[in-house]
Amino acid sequence: MDEDCVKKKKDAIDAALKYLAHRDRTCQEIRLHLSEKGYDKEEIEKAVTYLFDMKYLDDAAYVEKYMEYAVSKGKGRAKIKHELKEKGIDKDLLEDLLCSSESLTGQNERKRAYAEAVKILGNTKLKFSTDCDDDLDNDFNKKMLKYKEMQKVKAKVGRRLESLGYSRDVIFTTIEEIFSGNPQ
Repeated sequence: MDEDCVKKKKDAIDAALKYLAHRDRTCQEIRLHLSEKGYDKEEIEKAVTYLFDMKYLDDAAYVEKYMEYAVSKGKGRAKIKHELKEKGIDKDLLEDLLCSSESLTGQNERKRAYAEAVKILGNTKLKFSTDCDDDLDNDFNKKMLKYKEMQKVKAKVGRRLESLGYSRDVIFTTIEEIFSGNPQ
């Protein structure tokens, strides 16, 4: 019976190590994976403790690496925070690391949002139609069409920045900077 217990513990650790072989994971991700594999809570906690003691699991290091990755992908603070919460990172640890991160400060967040907005605009084709029926209204119609098209482009940039997790304040500031022609 004692040999079976050692084998089960070893099996849980082996399953966790195999899962960790592909990429870093959080403690919660390991717990979920082992639970799905049918291991009981005691085995899971022993495996997580063992992996933590052996420095295979470290949620703080995971958060730092993930933040670097997410920033390089243009993600905003809110999206990074949400994704890390989903991965089971402790709320207090997450807040501490997010507050201490240089790349997620307000000024850097605005710079990254601006760069993302420029990318979005680079991939956007503007369609200004010049087909107007009435010669008297032609100038007015052109201006209206141009205005409507610019509103669509602003909305597109805003939606994309929001999906990347930028705050509304950052989004509005970025759109204003880009379309006023005065980058800050």
